[in-house]
Amino acid sequence: MACSIVQFCYFQDLQAARDFLFPHLREETPSGAVRRDPSKSNWEDDGWGAWEETEPQEPEEEGNTCKTQKTSWLQDCVLSLSPTNDLMVIARGQKAVFLVPKWKYSDKGKEEMQFAVGWSGSLNVEEGEHVTSALCIPLASQKRSSTGRPDWTCIVVGFTSGYVRFYTESGVLLLAQLLNEDPVLQLKCRTYEIPRHPGVTEQNEELSILYPVAIVTIDGFSLFQSLRACRNQVAKAAASGNENIQPPPLAYKKWGLQDIDTIIDHASIGIMTLSPFDQMKTASNIGGFNAAIKNSPPAMSQYITVGSNPFTGFFYALEGSTQPLLSHVALAVASKLTSALFNAASGWLGWKSKHEEEAVQKQKPKVEPATPLAVRFGLPDSRRHGESICLSPCNTLAAVTDDFGRVILLDVARGIAVRMWKGYRDAQIGWIQIVEDLHERVPEKADLSPFGNTQGPSRVAQFLVIYAPRRGILEVWSTQQGPRVGAFNVGKHCRLLYPGYKIMGLNNVTSQSWQPQTYQICLVDPVSGSVKTVNVPFHLALSDKKCERAKDMHLVKKLAALLKTRPPHLDLVETQMKELILDIKYPATKKQALESILASERLPF
Repeated sequence: MACSIVQFCYFQDLQAARDFLFPHLREETPSGAVRRDPSKSNWEDDGWGAWEETEPQEPEEEGNTCKTQKTSWLQDCVLSLSPTNDLMVIARGQKAVFLVPKWKYSDKGKEEMQFAVGWSGSLNVEEGEHVTSALCIPLASQKRSSTGRPDWTCIVVGFTSGYVRFYTESGVLLLAQLLNEDPVLQLKCRTYEIPRHPGVTEQNEELSILYPVAIVTIDGFSLFQSLRACRNQVAKAAASGNENIQPPPLAYKKWGLQDIDTIIDHASIGIMTLSPFDQMKTASNIGGFNAAIKNSPPAMSQYITVGSNPFTGFFYALEGSTQPLLSHVALAVASKLTSALFNAASGWLGWKSKHEEEAVQKQKPKVEPATPLAVRFGLPDSRRHGESICLSPCNTLAAVTDDFGRVILLDVARGIAVRMWKGYRDAQIGWIQIVEDLHERVPEKADLSPFGNTQGPSRVAQFLVIYAPRRGILEVWSTQQGPRVGAFNVGKHCRLLYPGYKIMGLNNVTSQSWQPQTYQICLVDPVSGSVKTVNVPFHLALSDKKCERAKDMHLVKKLAALLKTRPPHLDLVETQMKELILDIKYPATKKQALESILASERLPF
């Protein structure tokens, strides 16, 4: 079984979303519908097809620019897809479109899932602010009957004004936070994962917000409780109009990043503990030969930034060195929020004068100062500028893209680059983690024991997915030093989406009760109007010498070639077939070989 790319969802109203976000690209027919005219010229006839930089046939640059935007418009948008595939957000400027999946019948009569517009509108509250980043975070249900399942999805949106706002699936504003007055550069989330080994540190849930010179991390449990309270407040206000519940405060930490020129993206690694050797090495570098060393290594939160000078910066914040700040849910914004929500819900605050509302709007909440955090070390490269960083699911590796068209693989613990790929300008990256199925692993003779299966835990493999839009190719690489295991031609105008998180609000008990179907990585193709995912079998991560499944597939191919020949002696063929079948270890592959023999017409019964 080879690596494959599978289409699992379509877009019903993608063109309507494009026309809403890009009004100048709309083509109106007399009836008001949007469609292509077959009588138009060749370049217009391509419509949503692939655009190539050939000699322009149209003398007007405006027409060529419009044609280019019609195919590459998704590259100019902020895009986010929920890992449970129940909500997608496409935003640009001040506008946003929320797409929800619906089961519908296609033209061929087959029932399939299609994304349809659930809500569209303007998200800006402050004058002149624009959307810079967005996340769709599914929140776990608290009901006993659906423990561990997603209850609803929260949309987190960052703006150029510094505000971070939280919305429901229907576009209702739940919460607004001004934690820094600089523009929000990036939003990233981390949800709970069961540690694979006893020695691995258990990571807390958090939402990290990147600003030009600061990182704010909001505690996941605090955020989960605040969002639930705000959603209940909105529901009760819509029902009765006389409920006003103050949501609990948000616990967050704010770090002012120092000794770095520019920051473009970041990755929050989580809490880590140094080994005794690394502890002594770090103490010696910072405090000199006579530095004092504690008996137990301190716990630290690690952050990695990409930008310039240094190209990649490593920051370490000691746990307990600063107390978490408590946000009082932006009191001025909260009063404005309640007035806006309750006006829309039941109109019971309609008696407020316009002057009072304007005075409330002009008041901004107090912004707490950041705790200084200096870069400990980095990868110094004065000419190289980082563009994005993507952390692996097990928090041990990170892939970084730069303006030289390189993809660099970092060892997070050691802080070094271990691999580099060239020729991937404007690359988009993501990860796929595959867990080995123990039922497919055939035990050796030494593993057969009267006390049961002693094969040990399932192995985990990680694959790096690289989308090169300039070449229109999607590649899958085995890490760290593995080969390329898959390549697909997908077009030049797609977007690769890698959330890097699952459902918020789970713990070590509820995460085991129900395993939701989540997509680790998705490719959105605006040309075909589809969403695709990549399937990678585990055996592709194994080396050629140890890959039993690859060996089995080779034996099946050898058997197929043997069946196509016309041998003079059937006894010799029978002996060879028996040897091939006995060498195959996997039962499913052995069954496939036997079926191919029975289906052959050249062999006697």
